[in-house]
Amino acid sequence: MFFVTTTVVSRIPIFPDYDVAVTVLEQFAETSRLRDVAIVANVLMPSHLHALVGLKDIKLLSAYMQTFKSLSSRKIKEVKVSRYKETLFQSARFRLWQRGFDDLVISSEKQFRIKLEYIHNNPVKAGLVTTAVDYPYSSARNWVGEGKGLVETDKDFG
Repeated sequence: MFFVTTTVVSRIPIFPDYDVAVTVLEQFAETSRLRDVAIVANVLMPSHLHALVGLKDIKLLSAYMQTFKSLSSRKIKEVKVSRYKETLFQSARFRLWQRGFDDLVISSEKQFRIKLEYIHNNPVKAGLVTTAVDYPYSSARNWVGEGKGLVETDKDFG
């Protein structure tokens, strides 16, 4: 299992836009199904995505993230992002995500719990909501049994 983070170019906060956020989360879920990756937890913050993902083979992580970022960029380009045009179009080329991504191998139950809590409490800490389950772009609801988030999670991966 990995804790991954990927960030929008120049940390531009484009995900408060509902259509943009839903498009990215739908692509995240679709790419996970295509690449046989389990989404254990996730949160889409205004300018970045954090997730706990499970893979059968460590070598698949880079290809999975590359596919997600490429496909989500194409779809977001189709969604109205005109107010971000000057910053997302660099050298006449559209670029949504910063190059690369951060990853951390989850090697213990304690580390897993710390990252799970971090993911779900991130919107609260950022002052976006008062409780984690109130944030629509998070898997917190899935984990506490108060309904489903926008992305299906696999709480039993492992």
